Amino acid sequence: MARVGLMVFLLLVAGCSVGCSAGAGSESSADDPSETPEASEEPRNLNVERVSSGAPGQGPRRPQVILAPSARDLSGATRTSVPDSGSGAYLAAYWGEKPTGGYSMAVESARLEGNTVTVRLSLREPPRDAILTQAFTYPHAVAVVRDLEPRGKDFSFVDEEGRELGWPVRLVGG
Repeated sequence: MARVGLMVFLLLVAGCSVGCSAGAGSESSADDPSETPEASEEPRNLNVERVSSGAPGQGPRRPQVILAPSARDLSGATRTSVPDSGSGAYLAAYWGEKPTGGYSMAVESARLEGNTVTVRLSLREPPRDAILTQAFTYPHAVAVVRDLEPRGKDFSFVDEEGRELGWPVRLVGG
């Protein structure tokens, strides 16, 4: 029994010396400015306000995104009237031509990490057994990402599962 107690004591002492020296080493390296990583902005979720969505009778045949620094610039690029709801990056996302009604999309969220803005879109297809309008539709969504200047940023658009959509992005205005 004394032998077991001695082994436990030695393990505790050995563990403390390894843990204590590791802690001391990390504190001293944090004081060394040559080992401190460059200060970068922490990743953060951005406030997204939906402006509109729908499936108009006309639109681009292929998916695409148009970004603008203002509602006025986006209105000019899309030849529509986008309501001005304050400052931020305005975007119009188009899913492209669909063969029937029942498709919908929305801008769910946006996250800024470094210089990259990842925008998550909700893309909904109609159920297979649904009775649908037999006409081409063009699902789209318009939103403003608050407190974000789009110039100088890389934009990535993903679906609900985080899969990259690869849609072309065009920055207009400014």
